Amino acid sequence: MIDRVDEDRIAAAITEVEKKTSGEIVVVIGRSASGYHLVPIVWAALITLALPMLILAIFTLTGRRLYEIELVVFGVLAFGLSIGRYRYQLVPGWIKRGRAHEAAREQFLARRISYTRGRTGVLLYVALAERYSELVPDAGIAELIADSIWKPVIERLSAKVRQGQIADGVIAAIEECGSLLAEKFPPSADNPDELPNKVVLL
Repeated sequence: MIDRVDEDRIAAAITEVEKKTSGEIVVVIGRSASGYHLVPIVWAALITLALPMLILAIFTLTGRRLYEIELVVFGVLAFGLSIGRYRYQLVPGWIKRGRAHEAAREQFLARRISYTRGRTGVLLYVALAERYSELVPDAGIAELIADSIWKPVIERLSAKVRQGQIADGVIAAIEECGSLLAEKFPPSADNPDELPNKVVLL
């Protein structure tokens, strides 16, 4: 994850950027978008179901003995595959991306980003286990800045996350977002700070 120094750096970057725009940036970093707790069970079940054909091709066993072996194999596999690093490796990429995308939307709502005065909030979401990054703009921003404009920002952030440079990647993304927001959404006369600048760690 990131340490307290990096948390402060990210918060400071948001504070500085928001001086030049009415946009509001919220950063959420999660260890993972999901626990994927069913994945080890599914894999264990599939392997266990295929096991009798292999065993019976080699050995002659009673139905009871075969059942006992299946129970043991299922239990061992379900437990062994539930260990964190193995569990995530077993999840297909499209499932991880889909779950992380859903998690980003959930965090957008949970952090009340749509409650800003001009609907000018932006969520920067990072799921570390999935190596996934997403930017979710509120309606006011989406009207003036197309998704294609944000895409390079997220690609560069994702590259930094894959390299383990999480805080540096997030800060660079904040600064890029700030430049884009300042152009379309200059600061209002009072320019209130409507959303917390502290990074949310999950």
